[in-house]
Amino acid sequence: MKGNIYKTSSKKHSARKWIRNGQSNYKRGRYERAVRAYNNSIACYPKYFDAWDGLGNALYCLGDYDLAIQAYDKALGINPGRNATRVNKGIAFYKKGNFAEALKLYDEVLASDPKLAAGWYNKGIVLIALGRNHDAMQTFEKAIEINPKEDLAWHGKGYVLILLDQYNDALKLFSNAVQINPNRGWAWNNMGIILNSLGMYDDAVKAFDKAIEINPKSARAWHNKANSLYNMGKYNESMRTYNKAMELDPLLYAGIKK
Repeated sequence: MKGNIYKTSSKKHSARKWIRNGQSNYKRGRYERAVRAYNNSIACYPKYFDAWDGLGNALYCLGDYDLAIQAYDKALGINPGRNATRVNKGIAFYKKGNFAEALKLYDEVLASDPKLAAGWYNKGIVLIALGRNHDAMQTFEKAIEINPKEDLAWHGKGYVLILLDQYNDALKLFSNAVQINPNRGWAWNNMGIILNSLGMYDDAVKAFDKAIEINPKSARAWHNKANSLYNMGKYNESMRTYNKAMELDPLLYAGIKK
């Protein structure tokens, strides 16, 4: 009997080590290594929530949404009350284009925890995909009411205003969002797009420069900056910037990416 106890304890210890390894690789963006580490943990001891949950997150980042959902289901089988995992599962459904399943899941999450701002925000994203812009606006406002520092909700609300052609109001909301969290490159890129649409080209270039500072490999940010430079009449600088975008992503102008 003691031998079995020691054997189980040893397997748990090894499983925890692999979980830490997986978490370390995940933080560094090494998602394939993270998947291997989490699978090794599960092979040692399949009852650790963190191993299945981490596996789901790593698979999601690799774009394998079906396997991510399966891993989240395993995690939730161990700890059904983890709403953060249920939200992540909903995001995977959304990425698959399964909006009805995602919406159903978010409604279940919010029924159990109506104060979860992330649940409201992600529900809003699904509602936009379903063309329910008014309902989406209400969910983003609910997220902001719960947590005014939820910058993603400000972005979501701003995006709805863009769909309604209310660019000046959208700009105000995007400005709020980047003040709350100035470290999202895509947020500065989106803000630059709005500024460019409003004819504020100099400010747009500054926003794209912030996006590029955060993520120098964003071909989209370089491309959008080139557009603004062209609109300013800076054609030579614009061409150099277009070339930089093409260098980063040769398919950007090939009619493959939209």
